[in-house]
Amino acid sequence: MNRHTLYGYKKSGFIALTAVLLAHSINVSAKPLPEKDFLTVPTGNGLYELAYDASQNVLFAASAPSFDKDKTDGLIYKFNPETLNATGNISTKRRAFATVLDEENHTLYIGNTLDGSVTLIDTRTGKEIKTVQLSDTSHPKEIVHTREMALDKKRQRLYVSGVTEKGIIWVIDTQQQQHIGTIENVGEYPTGLAVDEEKARVYSVNGSGELITLDAGNNKIISRVKIEPQKKHFFLNIALDNKNGRAFITDPDLPDVLVVSLKDGKIIHHIDVINSLAVMYNAARNEIYITHRNAQLISIVDSETYKVKASIATTALPNSLALSSDGRTLYASVKQGEKEMGKKPDYIIKVELDKI
Repeated sequence: MNRHTLYGYKKSGFIALTAVLLAHSINVSAKPLPEKDFLTVPTGNGLYELAYDASQNVLFAASAPSFDKDKTDGLIYKFNPETLNATGNISTKRRAFATVLDEENHTLYIGNTLDGSVTLIDTRTGKEIKTVQLSDTSHPKEIVHTREMALDKKRQRLYVSGVTEKGIIWVIDTQQQQHIGTIENVGEYPTGLAVDEEKARVYSVNGSGELITLDAGNNKIISRVKIEPQKKHFFLNIALDNKNGRAFITDPDLPDVLVVSLKDGKIIHHIDVINSLAVMYNAARNEIYITHRNAQLISIVDSETYKVKASIATTALPNSLALSSDGRTLYASVKQGEKEMGKKPDYIIKVELDKI
């Protein structure tokens, strides 16, 4: 793992634990489904997050092709989501990592992790609208890296986590397209973000093992709970089941995905899987999807029983997830390991969930 994998996340021990954690059961009797049974498409180097645009029938894939100092541009791949045929590319002035799509307003938000900024792209023209600088750039070596983004369409706000020891979340007004505030004191290295628009809540997890709840109306912290304080958690990603008040939280250094009550932060269940990276909830199918990066697996979990229904073995490292608007198709970005990086391209895998 390198720091770019987790968009500025600085933590050791993950790879060292991999061999041990691989012995931890995936808890599914069936053998993992082979990648050859699914549609895949090669992209290029530095593939990160995906975004599905039903209105234009496009799957976007953000990438940072190079980390050389003189090659700071990014590239957004465009694919037909049914066939995975390439339909074009969008070049960006800054490297592209995280993605959030505002489908109604035809805007794709791209997190420029290393620059501490967010680039806005018009999905109809493929042109950059503007770049919103969030971190202070007066001292280049001290730029705070952005990581995850979460969109509150109802209040026209975009939340962006700033991976720093002091812990910040930036707030962008999506109508004015400008930075309007910074939420401080959100714990060490805030990472994953999620929004419940109806309840006006923003949820953040961090390297201190906390779940922090914010009021989306005034951006004030309502509560902060240290989940499993007896363990040293460094939480990475969070997905919500708003209807049932559940959060699904990953920690790449420890086994299990935690199912946590949004009401009080108490653990509802430990999903019995190995160390995990991305997590996504699909209400249409009552399923949870999880990537196990170094184990080269994607898990499909029943959200009612918390049992693994099926798993998919990939030939490289599954990273980020995206879901079609009807909830019937799952997409994952898959990255090459350090030995294959530059020799083999990263790629996207398409999973037709009805067929599993």
